[in-house]
Amino acid sequence: MILLAIVLAVCSACAVGDTGEVEATIRRYNDLLVQGYRVQNMNPLMEVTTHEHALKLYHHMAALGEGQLRMESKLKRIRFLNIERRGNSEATVETEETWDFTHYRMATNEKYAEEKDFIYRMGYVLNKENGRWLITGVNTISGTSTNNVVPWPVLDRKGKVVNQAPGGAQGRHP
Repeated sequence: MILLAIVLAVCSACAVGDTGEVEATIRRYNDLLVQGYRVQNMNPLMEVTTHEHALKLYHHMAALGEGQLRMESKLKRIRFLNIERRGNSEATVETEETWDFTHYRMATNEKYAEEKDFIYRMGYVLNKENGRWLITGVNTISGTSTNNVVPWPVLDRKGKVVNQAPGGAQGRHP
């Protein structure tokens, strides 16, 4: 009976340690994501993601760049809602995250759009490889806009703003 209690305690401590490692990996991922968009370099993300996932982020960053936009963001809060382990080498995680985003025009550095306190519910898939957790996939479960400070402009097919409100405020992107 005592041996069983010791084994359960050791296994429980391992699971808690891995849970902490999983959370730390997701926190590091978000830190590197913020830096990656700010300096327009997603390569450092390969510290905590697979090459394939980092490549997806690179494509999103490049699409912003093609639109002559740069994004700065700030993770204000993250809550870990659910962490499920599948064996010793796979985990799925659900979080609720509160973010601020600002998009700037590259040429002038003027604000193009700004969102504060955007609430995301996110899903992460992680695999443990060579003793460390790597993020293999990230999915947006839901997103809730709470404070659209500088709304996205509504553009026509040629990319020109179609409705400019008085005072410089622009309509929301559909």
